[in-house]
Amino acid sequence: MNKEKYDVIIAGAGPSGLAASLTLSAYGISHCIIDANEAAVPKPGDALPPTSKPLFKQLGILGLLESKKHIPYYGNKSIWGTNIAHQKEFIENKHGHGYLLDRLHFENQLRELVQEKQTPFYKKHQIKRITQNEDQLEISMFHNSTKPQLQASYIIDATGRKASICRHLGIVKEEMDQQMTCTFWHESAHKIERQIWIEATENGWWYLSPSSDNKVNVMFFTLKELIPKKSKMPAFLKKELYKTQEIRLIIKPTDKELSDHKIMPSGTSYLKKPYGKNWLAVGDAAFSYDPISSYGITSAIASGYYGAHAIASQLHNEKDAFLSYHYIITNGANSYVQKLTHQYAMEQRWPDSYYWKNRLVKQE
Repeated sequence: MNKEKYDVIIAGAGPSGLAASLTLSAYGISHCIIDANEAAVPKPGDALPPTSKPLFKQLGILGLLESKKHIPYYGNKSIWGTNIAHQKEFIENKHGHGYLLDRLHFENQLRELVQEKQTPFYKKHQIKRITQNEDQLEISMFHNSTKPQLQASYIIDATGRKASICRHLGIVKEEMDQQMTCTFWHESAHKIERQIWIEATENGWWYLSPSSDNKVNVMFFTLKELIPKKSKMPAFLKKELYKTQEIRLIIKPTDKELSDHKIMPSGTSYLKKPYGKNWLAVGDAAFSYDPISSYGITSAIASGYYGAHAIASQLHNEKDAFLSYHYIITNGANSYVQKLTHQYAMEQRWPDSYYWKNRLVKQE
């Protein structure tokens, strides 16, 4: 059987994998993308802080933010550690305002850019087996009733929190906690201010992110142990929402909106070593951040960018390239853990709360 050969295979077509592809294309390195989906799938909205702009400019994707689907936002408002609302505005930031991303539209924009560069894109393909053959990797896939195979020198794991490629290789991520996100969309009857709202409550914290069509992405973060059975979730969310001071005045979700919620993991997890002989992990596959950190999509894109640079250097026989990538990831992670610990330690209003007593991050 003939096998298509590439220098690099990217598994996963989220922001980190697509950023890696754009970077490899700039080097002229042959590569392809494998993704289990036919198209980008809807995901919760993301807030892009102003400090993300230099990275977007470096990658040549800053212009994507000019789409009307992405709306400028000018600050965050929070109730955290005190009953008084605190406003943080970007007016003094040298990069100006941030953006509230239409996540689905943004990923489709990135896909179009990648496809404009004629990058082979194996959609609706699932990786079934990875075999090490001397210095090459043999990748077996499943697509409809066929079993295509590829060969490459390196594979990038950009499969998100599940880190599927690492699992194929027998490598498991470490977990710091079991935080979960309960998320739903709310259609507002009135105009919502273009800002992020965050409010802590006894059993977790709320996050509101408005979109361009006056919808609001609502998220409640809590621990897995506090989440009831699915049938009781709407009542649970309504009860927790009632405990807020300000957010309950901003949104009035219907029973159907509450019933259409989704639950997903949102705690911190990481690989102790985000690379091996022929592989490297980027984005959430390498390090998954707590959303309170605002690291999210910016870190995913940055790691895709730096990970692809590391592979390009490795292909040019720069032996310390992966070590340098590991240093970048570790440096960012250490800074993140310090900020995260400080952020959660600021909230002391519910000393007996199960959630808040279990928000101290383990440090190694």
